[in-house]
Amino acid sequence: MIVNAVVEGKSDEGAVERVIAQAGHEVGRVIDKRGKNNLDPDIAKYNQAARQSPWVVFRDTDSVCPVELRRNLTAGITEWSELFHLRLAHSMTEAWLLADAASFARFFSVPVGQVPRDPEALPHAKREVLRLCALSRSRDIRSSMVASDGDTGPLYVARINEFARTDWQIDVAMTASPSLRRAVERLRVMGTPPEAQAA
Repeated sequence: MIVNAVVEGKSDEGAVERVIAQAGHEVGRVIDKRGKNNLDPDIAKYNQAARQSPWVVFRDTDSVCPVELRRNLTAGITEWSELFHLRLAHSMTEAWLLADAASFARFFSVPVGQVPRDPEALPHAKREVLRLCALSRSRDIRSSMVASDGDTGPLYVARINEFARTDWQIDVAMTASPSLRRAVERLRVMGTPPEAQAA
């Protein structure tokens, strides 16, 4: 099945493409909403669009309780399409990538012992990625991933997507990231009647 996706930002694209593929689907359109403030008001619209074709909205929780956040984001939806999913990355997509500690350490040339073993417990996973890359043994990684002020460097988006698409072992990451595991499991049964889906 061809599945379309909506993401908060371009740095999420590689990871969500892998999630969709891991669930056994083909990636269709990927729409970058350029921030949650642009994404959130359109969630109900994509639920409506899913009456015609499959859509998945990927959204960071930013450490907000996922249950409460989902309730708030979907308050206006009264009828759910079987071809629509809202998947929440806790606390953000970068936590999903950190969940494969060995591959992350190898790709970004950082000590594997420095990579957190419970990335979903991080209050801000993106900041942790930046902190780790600032310690990289590779000058190229340091300069491309982290700006002089500690913010994202000029090639942050390109590098993070390259890692997600080429080196990230998503099956390994699923064992350390419950929200990633749930995302893949729910997308695997996308489009099947609710009574046929596992709880």
